[in-house]
Amino acid sequence: FRLSFAAGETVFIVGGNGSGKSTLMKLLTGLYAPHSGALLVDGVRLQASHYAGYRELFSMVFTDFHLFDRLYGQTNIDEKRLAQLLTRMELEEKTAYTNGHFTHLSLSTGQKKRLALIVAFLEDRPVIALDEFAADQDPEFRRFFYETLLPELKAAGKTVIAITHDDRYFHCANRVIKMEYGQVQPTAPASNTTDL
Repeated sequence: FRLSFAAGETVFIVGGNGSGKSTLMKLLTGLYAPHSGALLVDGVRLQASHYAGYRELFSMVFTDFHLFDRLYGQTNIDEKRLAQLLTRMELEEKTAYTNGHFTHLSLSTGQKKRLALIVAFLEDRPVIALDEFAADQDPEFRRFFYETLLPELKAAGKTVIAITHDDRYFHCANRVIKMEYGQVQPTAPASNTTDL
């Protein structure tokens, strides 16, 4: 079975608990190496020695993420854009970025995920991988995420791969991939796909 992703495509991964969604995401992002099969990038098989570079294609927000008070690995941070993102994510009254670090990380789970998403935006990588990002958001922000942020990412040419259960927003994706018992269920191929 072959699974492909196109640049600028928004793909949702769905399935019940224990169906393999998070494992698939960790395989796709290069955190796990496949025991069989292969990952291909533009049709070229990914070798073990290239995994570190491959992971640099992704900004990730997993359910078990950790937030740092500093933006490690990022230089020349656009603090004006960062302040704008804090406002868009409704965090401007919760934390700020001052003297090279965030002032407060004592946030709700949903707010922490929003801050992690800001960090992903600042990394500006071609693929954003999200594991149940919207699960801890209030209904208004959840709608904003699906109906505003995801289309903006698509318009910017970003590929978004998101694990979700929000079936009322499935229309916001180019494709929905279903997992059952550790297996990807066959789906109709999207047009102009490129292996990732």
